[in-house]
Amino acid sequence: MRKKDWSLVFFTTLAQLSVGIILWFTFAGYFYNDMGLLIETGLSTRNPVLLALVFVGVATVVSFLHLGKPANAPNALNNLSGSWLSREILALGIYAVSLIIVLALGWNTGNTEKLKYLLAPSSVLGLALLWMMIRIYVIPTIPAWHSWYTPLSFISTAICLGLLVYLTFQYAGTASNDWRLIKKLLFFLMLVLFTESISGFFHQSQLEKLNTGIDELVFDQGVFYKTFLLRMGLLTIAFLVVFMVVLDPGLLSGEDYFFWLYPLMVLIIVEEILGRLLFYSTYFRIGV
Repeated sequence: MRKKDWSLVFFTTLAQLSVGIILWFTFAGYFYNDMGLLIETGLSTRNPVLLALVFVGVATVVSFLHLGKPANAPNALNNLSGSWLSREILALGIYAVSLIIVLALGWNTGNTEKLKYLLAPSSVLGLALLWMMIRIYVIPTIPAWHSWYTPLSFISTAICLGLLVYLTFQYAGTASNDWRLIKKLLFFLMLVLFTESISGFFHQSQLEKLNTGIDELVFDQGVFYKTFLLRMGLLTIAFLVVFMVVLDPGLLSGEDYFFWLYPLMVLIIVEEILGRLLFYSTYFRIGV
């Protein structure tokens, strides 16, 4: 993988994490009876809008590292009519501003009654940002990226990481007595992890059939293949952890969530970053 792509690994992952948080808490705003039991307001780590804003802010700063001359970043907006990159940058800015507005209008006042109305526009803008990010990479001249796997991996990252944050709020907070909802969310997380595993193996089999024409770029051996196996191993362990928690109600009824929820978060965050490393490592271009 090219060294400059490291910044894109963290930019895309953090931005998708931010979008995932907003999507899940928008869902909660419409389906949870009292959001005041689930979140805190103002400058608090239990304020999901603030967290989403911090993550997208860090993602934006990190993205500048990809540029040779960061001062020229505003010039990227000069081609909105023909460049998905320009559209992504614009969507990123509008999405971030929407989070600032939501934070200012509602979350820091302690009033959660209008939460769903405040978050709905940010969710739409977050989905637009996610779509722009996908469109940038679905490029016909880059065979490994011009695939169904690119949108699936980007969307699953947003869903999976956003759900982890929501589970942390739901389980570790004052609303942690809603075990039936938590189990449903864990089942859904298992489905996402299973989908990532199956799609990962299938995509790997497709990569191994590609003729890159580059001796150093081989997908069925070396560091790339070992990293792929490591990611699949972490996905499997994460799936088994969630499965064990669902099977053992005792793990959901005590105060020892630290012993399964936080290690699970670390496992999934690491495997998602490895997945994005693998994604950028498959770059090779054909034609012009």
